[in-house]
Amino acid sequence: MLERSRRWMGYQGARLHFRRSHDPVRQFKQSVSSARRLLLVLPFDTLPLPPAQKLVAFLTSRFAQENITVVTAEQHFAFSRLLPRAHVERLTPADCTVFLLPRGARMQEIVARPFDLAVDLNLDFVIPSGYICRESKAPVRVGFARPRADLFFNFQIQRGADTSREQAFDRLAQCLQMF
Repeated sequence: MLERSRRWMGYQGARLHFRRSHDPVRQFKQSVSSARRLLLVLPFDTLPLPPAQKLVAFLTSRFAQENITVVTAEQHFAFSRLLPRAHVERLTPADCTVFLLPRGARMQEIVARPFDLAVDLNLDFVIPSGYICRESKAPVRVGFARPRADLFFNFQIQRGADTSREQAFDRLAQCLQMF
């Protein structure tokens, strides 16, 4: 019950923070193919990250590793070995407020570089990852469709109820390749 209240308060805080910033109407045609700088937010859950070969292959073929910033929690830090020259930012629970919003100074470190594309790999609604993507000011912010995700993402990928994590990441890679 307390966790649910914290998430609700965090969401309300994010709504208040972003209340005056509106996304312009955007044509997604070539929005990914013209992007040069990527913010990739790995899942914050404790489950092992499934092999996402198609997604990593697409990202490494599309972006120079120096132009990729990966935000990860402690448990997925090994993912950075797949992208050795990428910028890696660790986000710990101490870097978030009691309402699950990333703290100001840590947030500024993460979004200090400009981004053209922000991709959130969290399959469930996670406030810190969505907040980071929105605060990055990337023109295209991609995440999986879920309740309340409209505040953070302007491009959402549907995930079927019977879709595994690996299939969801493959679907994400296929969708990104279309644009």
